[in-house]
Amino acid sequence: MGVLSRIFFKKDTDRNNSVAISTNDVQSNFNALKVHPDLKNLLWIADGPKKNYIPKDSNQSIEYKGICIKFSSFSSQEPSLISIKLPIKKVNNPQDIQRPSYFPTYAGLTKEQRGVYWNLLENPYSGEFNIGYVFILYYGLERHLLEGDFDSAFRVILKLRDVYDNASFQSYSACALIITCLIRQREDLIVEFYQSLDKKYELNFSDNLYLLCKMGLQSPLTALDIIRMAKTFEFNNQNYIKKYPDLFLKNMIETMQNNLGAEELDISKYMGDYVWRDLPKQSLPIFSNISIRDKSIDIPLISENFNLKKVIYDLLEQTHKKVKTELAQLRKEGVIPTEKRANPTKGIEVLSFDHIQEKELLNQYKKSCSNAMDKHFALIALQDFYYKYRKLDSKYLQICIDYCNEDINLLPQVQSQYVRDEKENINKLSSIYSKKEIAEQISEIGTFNGNIPAFKRLAIIFEKNKEYLKAIVVCNQAITYYEGITMYDAVAEFEERKKKLQSKLTKISK
Repeated sequence: MGVLSRIFFKKDTDRNNSVAISTNDVQSNFNALKVHPDLKNLLWIADGPKKNYIPKDSNQSIEYKGICIKFSSFSSQEPSLISIKLPIKKVNNPQDIQRPSYFPTYAGLTKEQRGVYWNLLENPYSGEFNIGYVFILYYGLERHLLEGDFDSAFRVILKLRDVYDNASFQSYSACALIITCLIRQREDLIVEFYQSLDKKYELNFSDNLYLLCKMGLQSPLTALDIIRMAKTFEFNNQNYIKKYPDLFLKNMIETMQNNLGAEELDISKYMGDYVWRDLPKQSLPIFSNISIRDKSIDIPLISENFNLKKVIYDLLEQTHKKVKTELAQLRKEGVIPTEKRANPTKGIEVLSFDHIQEKELLNQYKKSCSNAMDKHFALIALQDFYYKYRKLDSKYLQICIDYCNEDINLLPQVQSQYVRDEKENINKLSSIYSKKEIAEQISEIGTFNGNIPAFKRLAIIFEKNKEYLKAIVVCNQAITYYEGITMYDAVAEFEERKKKLQSKLTKISK
């Protein structure tokens, strides 16, 4: 007998105000599973009385400001798809269960991991679950943005963004929400999204997409917006912005009043239709769900509008000079301005080496050697660990470099392991799909297109050591790899990094 012989939703009166799912389970020792009321109609069910997922192909497109936005969904396995035939086991200590793999699927979880996932479904906004479980839920919500309950999925994603600060989750979810709102012409929900950005980590997405959002709302840029996006507009002198943010903001507001006659900048003044069409494009990822095609789109780089960039750059440059003058005057008057201290959670001095954690990470690494994907993530953990101690002893930086190189050399095996794992996950649902459907899904398995931190870390290390040739070699490796898995945004990032490194190398050779 399967884990869930019957599924039905009904209101529960317990203190969590959740919705009970009755179960008749012979493989685990619990009698009921629950989901949060917000998720009642948002789970994709593969079989049983509550089956609501029918594989189908779909295509959507829309013209927005002369730009054609297209995406499609295909009848491959939805990664969040729940089968009542797959076993679930509740555990007392979820933190002891191995975290899900990269690009996780419900079918690919162990029975213990499914138990943890159902805990997430009961209390999705606790912020205590590994981000892998959150992504499984999020994959299904992305599908609802395309073909299901758009409004409900949109608001659940906003709540999840509020409690999970993972950079990838923040970036993917922001892109998906903004683009699908534009596609559906839901200005009301773009307003909701914009109003939800009350935490710094919630701004962890493309500045260009933020500008697009502002344009969609016909909302001007504030002084804070301009300061936050200074580097996007090629103003790289961040010294006063970092050390004296309040003083810089005060002077920026004054500069904007003097130059613009207002404390805000109206983007639309610089964005005529002909300008919009001629702008270079940026490829942005929209969806992380592996069963959705066309995961990225090209949108105009608003920040590359020459007139807009010049106005903003001049505002920043003038403000910088005003702050410099004001600081000099204050020092003459015997006033010592207070510098803002660095975030205590970043750049904190490491006083002693954590041998216990090192042992644990090395043990995880040794246990993972039979699985390339597990080994890849164990190597990332080791890279992060030794890089943290780079200032304590130079040998730790070298160990970090060695593990980065090992990870890069492992990538062909990671790709092969990913395909094997995907095939295994699809075959687990052979009782749901026909042999033909299983074969079609297996034929559509793509590549492992996750970000590889080792490339960027090595490039940064070599650049800081002024080993520009080595850094350029790493950039070339990254470009070749990301081109092979069609991650165009990553390719563009390393091409730009390579260009800057070559410029530095040229200056040295003169």
